[in-house]
Amino acid sequence: MNPLPNKTLSSQALVALVTILCACFSPSASAQSNLATERLLKISEQEEAFYKKIAEDPDFYSEQDMDRRIDDLVQSYRTYLTEHPDDVNALILYAKLLRRTEQTNQAFTAFLKADELDPEIAVVKQQIGTHLAEQGKGKAALTFYLRAVELEPKTALYHFSLGQLLHQFQGEFIEDEIFTRDSLERETISAFKKAAQLEPENLDFQMRLGEAYYDQASPDWKAALSHWDKIRKTTKTTLRGEIIDLHRAHVLGNLGRIEEAKALTETIQHPTLQHSRQQVLDAIAQH
Repeated sequence: MNPLPNKTLSSQALVALVTILCACFSPSASAQSNLATERLLKISEQEEAFYKKIAEDPDFYSEQDMDRRIDDLVQSYRTYLTEHPDDVNALILYAKLLRRTEQTNQAFTAFLKADELDPEIAVVKQQIGTHLAEQGKGKAALTFYLRAVELEPKTALYHFSLGQLLHQFQGEFIEDEIFTRDSLERETISAFKKAAQLEPENLDFQMRLGEAYYDQASPDWKAALSHWDKIRKTTKTTLRGEIIDLHRAHVLGNLGRIEEAKALTETIQHPTLQHSRQQVLDAIAQH
């Protein structure tokens, strides 16, 4: 078993882990014995330290050592849950670990049990929805994603995930008359916009919102340009700035501002962007 074939952990996964760890040890956990609480906290701290080390130094552990440490963590959670089967916090931590190790069906079962024990936990709703979406069950996933957003409306990731789901299953949602095309496009943009507003420093969220304006049946080029212009002002790195400038040039071309678009492409110098630059120039030439 090699859950992390490249020995890396995304920043989003680390954020999710820290969020779970902080959220799990709520006042409700104090109802358990101090010994059990301390035991679960120790397991979760070991897990956090393990993944933090991977993030800091992807080559620190050998593949064999990684597998052994993950197996130990999984077994620790299983042993704990054998003695405390209704501990929702433990179920969430265990299920998250199973997902990271690609044991998705077992993780889904654990999340379902957690949801049965406490149906008001947003991260559980989101994780169940994610599994259903991965299985191609868009309508079932939608119910859980909407509930996650309702439970924690200030969590950007839940809005972002909802936007992704609406885009991924748009054909199914429209065909089944869950949404009209216009309403689905409005809700998709709204979800991505909310995520971007809640985490303005998250470039992935900002980029996806800009691209979402293209995804509509009638692209909103003016809104897209306004968005790209706004985030360009706060972009600090050259590469990211040039990526955004390529989007700006693409949009300017579609707005008929051909000379401005061509001039902007001339500023793209990074070697890795030259193919994309040529694609944008080819698109501009067709206008």
